[in-house]
Amino acid sequence: MMKRKMILADSDDLFLKEISCYFMEHIPQFELTVFTKKEKLHQYLEQGGKADILLVDQCFGDTKLKMLTPDTTRIVMSMGAAPAEGFDTVKKYQKMESLANTVLFKYAEANNAPEMVRGNSNTRIAAFYSPAGGTGKTTLALALAMTAAMAGVRVMYLNLEEIDSVNDVLERTSGSLSDIFLALKTRGMNAGIKVKGAIRTESQAGFDYISGVESVSEYEELNGKEIGELLNIIRELADYDLVVVDQSSGFTDKTRAVLAEADTVMVPVVMDEGSVSKLVRLLEESALHDMYDSLIHKMNIIINKAEPHKKPAVLLPDTAGSRLPLCATVMLFPAMERKRTMLQAKEAIAQLMGPVFQAVMGGAVEQ
Repeated sequence: MMKRKMILADSDDLFLKEISCYFMEHIPQFELTVFTKKEKLHQYLEQGGKADILLVDQCFGDTKLKMLTPDTTRIVMSMGAAPAEGFDTVKKYQKMESLANTVLFKYAEANNAPEMVRGNSNTRIAAFYSPAGGTGKTTLALALAMTAAMAGVRVMYLNLEEIDSVNDVLERTSGSLSDIFLALKTRGMNAGIKVKGAIRTESQAGFDYISGVESVSEYEELNGKEIGELLNIIRELADYDLVVVDQSSGFTDKTRAVLAEADTVMVPVVMDEGSVSKLVRLLEESALHDMYDSLIHKMNIIINKAEPHKKPAVLLPDTAGSRLPLCATVMLFPAMERKRTMLQAKEAIAQLMGPVFQAVMGGAVEQ
């Protein structure tokens, strides 16, 4: 990748040293030139010095600097002052990783340069799927995301339900899946950049997420290929160790695209006749179509809402038990009955979800 030229300027020598060292060590995409004095910076630019991106303290961001850098992405590190005209802003005193990621995103967005926010990815995708409704897949997906975040895993929760069941639980993000779906459908727009700009971290649980679509009808305009592309884009960003995907209970081309891209598929089952019979029907159907074999082989059963000291009313038939391994049994837990209460009981939920977490991560991450 061709390196971009970055100018860093700040009159605080210690801060400038800290930020320049961080960029040199962690952001190799940029070749740095640093300044501590405004006059030296102006002189450098007047003598023909160039930069692709300008990151300066707010006291450097003036009209003259704007005039000297007409084709440059200009960003001011602000401490609360109103941004200078012609300059974008970032919060100055924050974690260096957050500051650098914000700068990279702003440059990528302004210059349609998605390669600047891509990395080398080892991201695992775990999809929750059930052919029956009411099995608790959304609750378990959220619980897994919480558990992974508590274990130090970089995790994203992605809700692809056509009717979003977490809309009232998670706060709205600055962007949404509507923006990302539009980018997937529109030439010249980069969905990866839209993903980066929409992400928010859940303050209590610690996982990242993106708000759902503005209208359910938007899913009708999307096909399975585009859903698969979205998951590949998130994987390419290399921001996450794990992406937990929650989706509707149908078996549409969009559902199959998620299952195809997933590394593992968790299938919650509750011990009632309807839940089990629908799972058995799915397995019987897949036996008639070889093309579904690769999807079925990724699936693992989670018996959900099991009651202690009580024998399940309906046992999994041999046809299901022999084809799909049992990943875990999750006991009935009051805090998981309402999604809002889950966020306050994350320690207990993490203990409950330990076997599911280990199965998804393959034992690679220690709790």
